[in-house]
Amino acid sequence: GIKDIEDKCPEVKGPLANEGCPYADTDGDGVIDKEDKCVSTPGPASNEGCPELKEEEKEAIQIAFDNLQFVTSKSIIKTISYESLQNLATIMKANPTYKLKVTGHTDSVGSAESNLVLSQSRAQAVQTFLYGKGVQKSRILLEAKGETMPIATNDTPEGRQENRRVEFELLTK
Repeated sequence: GIKDIEDKCPEVKGPLANEGCPYADTDGDGVIDKEDKCVSTPGPASNEGCPELKEEEKEAIQIAFDNLQFVTSKSIIKTISYESLQNLATIMKANPTYKLKVTGHTDSVGSAESNLVLSQSRAQAVQTFLYGKGVQKSRILLEAKGETMPIATNDTPEGRQENRRVEFELLTK
């Protein structure tokens, strides 16, 4: 529907909105670049052209989350957590477009300010560990919530234990 003289790509079909040229699909996944959130990594249209997490990747994240332990009131990762964090680092290195959001939380013991600092320090400890295993720091996004987002009551030791956590979210886009 475009005259050849006005068509920037007269040899191939393309929409008028792109001056007669086809839209690019750099990664060949069938999602055109202008709609693809991961232009250089193939993924399904249902995930905006970004790769979807495999079940084993989801499991590794959950295991790392479940096994992550720190020395009480400190940002020192306990050695029992190393293996699952190493597995998380392996996934990150195998998927260089992935990013990891690391969010630190605490219970309500102590001041809100010191808890915010502790949650940040713990998130940074995870970043430092993964960096030491070859994951670029720029791919690890840190967030500190302190005591602001409890998932259990702070009135019992068990509830406080649940609230002292670092959460992981693997981002593919």
